[in-house]
Amino acid sequence: REQAESSLQLSGTITIGKDGSVLAHTLDPKAPLGQPLTEFVNKAVAGWRFTPIRVDGELVNAKVPMHLRLVAKYSEDDKVSVTIASSYFGGGDGVPESDNPTRIKLAPPNYPKAALYVGGKGTVYLIVQIDRTGKVANVEAEQVNLRVVGTTNEMARMRDQFSAAAVRAARGWTFAIPTTGDAADDESWLVRVPVEFALRGPGEKSPTKEGAWDTYIPGPRNMGMPWAQEKLKTAGSPDALPEAAGVYPLRQGATLLTPLG
Repeated sequence: REQAESSLQLSGTITIGKDGSVLAHTLDPKAPLGQPLTEFVNKAVAGWRFTPIRVDGELVNAKVPMHLRLVAKYSEDDKVSVTIASSYFGGGDGVPESDNPTRIKLAPPNYPKAALYVGGKGTVYLIVQIDRTGKVANVEAEQVNLRVVGTTNEMARMRDQFSAAAVRAARGWTFAIPTTGDAADDESWLVRVPVEFALRGPGEKSPTKEGAWDTYIPGPRNMGMPWAQEKLKTAGSPDALPEAAGVYPLRQGATLLTPLG
């Protein structure tokens, strides 16, 4: 319970100048921030610096989608501290879909029976390496966040069950490889794919949906993948991804240089 975080996913846009500074940004007006948190986020984002973006070798002002995760924790004096814990920046204006891998067949995993019997819920963030045939060359779980509380051993077993089921399903996935853009001639591509395990009734919304506070217990992050290790160092945390049903290139549309926190 002490590890639990209350978090909020935000979406918006950010315009990056030719020198890597932030020229402008927007936030989803429907997000339940209130004035103090809005001012906090606006001030933080305005001070960020990015690697300047080039198009056809030329520096440009670029507008890209922005996704942030705010995390709130109680401190010892019963106050709440809020940080911007993770970020994800999509492709900029006019970036064709064919510049990145896209899904063809992503069959869902079976729900692990042991986790199902105890009402286990969580999200597995997979790192998938796609070869030039569109098949999965390598796959591992980067992080598993839980939405149920148990002992340390119980939660470790549940994370193992969810990650094993997700990896097993992912080995049979197929993708369309990039045919345009700088990455079209690469030997392989790395993407993140969130896999959600949830027990929901008809019409009940996903717990990972943007625009609502969500409580979960973050799992340890796995960085020990030799085939992805170098790119993971600059990829940021996975849990700001906009939804648990997409395919997200490890190489983001913009590279943030300013540390989050």
